[in-house]
Amino acid sequence: MKIYAPNIHLFAFQLNKIVNSDSGQTKNTELWQKADEVVRNTLQQDLHLSQHLDLKKEPENRRVELLKDSEVKNDDYSVSFQGKVSLDHTQQVVIKGFAYPLRIYDSYGLWLNLRRPEKEDDDITPTEDVDVSLLSKLNFNNCLTLNHDDLFLGQTLLITAWLTGAKYKNSTNQVAEECLKALFRDPSQRPPFNRQEELFGSPIFEYGLFSQSSKYQHVLIWLFTDERADAKFNECYQDLVDLFFFRAKVVKAFENSRILYHELESVYKEVEQVVDRLPKNSDAKDLKTEDLKKFKKELKALPKLSLKYTRLLHLIEEYQNTIIINSDNYSSRVRRISYITGEDLRFLKPLSEENSVFFQKQITSDLGYFKHGLALLEQVITVIRGLVEIEQTERDRSLEQTIQILGVGLGAGAIVSGVVATHIEKPFAPLSFDKPFHPITSSLFWSFLAVLFFGGLTWLWTKRPHPFGEVKSQKSKVKSL
Repeated sequence: MKIYAPNIHLFAFQLNKIVNSDSGQTKNTELWQKADEVVRNTLQQDLHLSQHLDLKKEPENRRVELLKDSEVKNDDYSVSFQGKVSLDHTQQVVIKGFAYPLRIYDSYGLWLNLRRPEKEDDDITPTEDVDVSLLSKLNFNNCLTLNHDDLFLGQTLLITAWLTGAKYKNSTNQVAEECLKALFRDPSQRPPFNRQEELFGSPIFEYGLFSQSSKYQHVLIWLFTDERADAKFNECYQDLVDLFFFRAKVVKAFENSRILYHELESVYKEVEQVVDRLPKNSDAKDLKTEDLKKFKKELKALPKLSLKYTRLLHLIEEYQNTIIINSDNYSSRVRRISYITGEDLRFLKPLSEENSVFFQKQITSDLGYFKHGLALLEQVITVIRGLVEIEQTERDRSLEQTIQILGVGLGAGAIVSGVVATHIEKPFAPLSFDKPFHPITSSLFWSFLAVLFFGGLTWLWTKRPHPFGEVKSQKSKVKSL
């Protein structure tokens, strides 16, 4: 299958907070390395893009083209290159391209282009149609797919090609499918079909589903049927770069919120396990020493768990705000492009009008669910603290009562023993059951009775009602968890 003047546009974005905390050195940005890798794999050339850039340029501006001022020619802020690619053992075709690096807000952006020119070197003669297999040569070893590290925001691959034959114009679905297969020779790398629309009067196909977030890849195949689409694209390409950037921010924020969702779910399960370990209302009266130690240990760990839980909730809220802000920016760019081109941009609207709305509703639902978990966690901490404090108070009180009983009983016994001893007049004699008990025996007997009597009175006094009604009220909270 033949196509005319195919282009591959890679729009990729990455956060610019790239300080390596271990060494204190600034790491070379993955985007610039990726541009070098693509050019090296396809054209066997060394681009060394980072050497052409001034990353400290205009730090206060929101949108900055990063090419060094000394290398800007004719108001062109891109680095151009060209080379040849072998289609087979006998035919080579010229491939041109450029790398356009920029900084947008808090991120770096890269627009990398690889194309078969429309004209030969004389700028007059049209180049010949090429087989769609050329696309596979330009994505050698899947080099157009970036690694998803912590700083990576996302990418969009836009493939444009002209349809010159009437038969191909009537089978655009087939052409788009063949282009996708050529671009990703490995079937496992191909994103699934999403939808088909028209943009500036030419059919455009979108691939990639948000439901497959773990391996989400955004690919657009745009088949030009006339010069209108090509002309409109050239009118608004700068705004399209911004549009894809805001899109990447929205999608990345939602992907990150899903990661945090699973982390929160794990913490929430830990809280539920703590609740399950709490004694039931009927068992809360008799905590063993071992249980008391466990609760004290959990009482130390739960505040850290609560802090982690609160931090995760805060991060999810931040991602929700990121989605809202960048969705608004995306909508603003769509309106601007529509104004510049005078075209209806229905194809570009679903992200802000449908997908973003769904993302926000999903996060709002998650927050509602997990904020209940935060309240539960705070209640668990309160109940365990109450159980530990009250149980410890009861144990201290029990020890105090025991000491009081023994002290009063022994004191009373000593007094009685002393009183009886003062009346002992007879000396010791051998013990005989035929004679009355010796006075010392009577003394010990009455002393023992005094210990029992006064100890009993003290025990009854300590069991009188006391202001510990909060024990029951605190322990009853366990049942409600």
